[in-house]
Amino acid sequence: MNAITPRGLEINTAAARPLDAIRVSRNLLLTTRVASFATLDPGGFPYNTATNLAVEADGTPVFFTAYLALHARNIEADPRTSITLADHDSDVMTKPRLTLSGVLERVTGPDFEALKETYAERFPKSKLYLSLPDTLLYRLRTQAVQLNGGPAQNANKVVAQDLVTDLSGAGELMAAAPALVADLNAQGAAAGLARAAGADPAARWRVSTIDPEGINLSAPQGLARLWFANRATNPQEFAAEVAAGLTVSVQGAPA
Repeated sequence: MNAITPRGLEINTAAARPLDAIRVSRNLLLTTRVASFATLDPGGFPYNTATNLAVEADGTPVFFTAYLALHARNIEADPRTSITLADHDSDVMTKPRLTLSGVLERVTGPDFEALKETYAERFPKSKLYLSLPDTLLYRLRTQAVQLNGGPAQNANKVVAQDLVTDLSGAGELMAAAPALVADLNAQGAAAGLARAAGADPAARWRVSTIDPEGINLSAPQGLARLWFANRATNPQEFAAEVAAGLTVSVQGAPA
């Protein structure tokens, strides 16, 4: 059974405007704060809500829910779900929209506390509800992806594997990640990194997470992603990419 069933219409790909579908999809995944979140109601109808979207270092989407929520009940009965990511500050019909469909997996054991910290870095006010006794966290195991790039940009194929961040060989970097994030925030480097990413440096930016390919930043009103020019697998390589990013920030971020 397909997680997203193709419509079956032939699309003239030659008529589509150029689009880096994978990079657009990954940017949406990493910089979208709110996702629409659909589960299956026991009555057979889709039940849709809005929720915060957190993302693990390897690109896996993570969601919070309280045990008492309707969608928590729905997930227990049927873990299939679908989420849609878009820029809700503009006419969404003219901008890219990304739909992910798959199966939700409840997070337990040591990963649970670690992911609560990851979630709280991205959404500081979440500490108010992450401490509730009925807090649940779920990972989305994506099985199908659909990108609508906007007018004349909806003919691009992206698969779930395209959204994965490769952590292989980067164990040293990821082990040091909490300390590196704390150091960058203590140094006040987030504003410069946000400028290099093309974001407004005046916002109250913090580094939330890192991975071998870049840095994720969060502010009260938005998220930003700084992509590295080179993959980093250890703290030394990471420091070099950060320095390069801050140099770009001083010189002026690329348009």
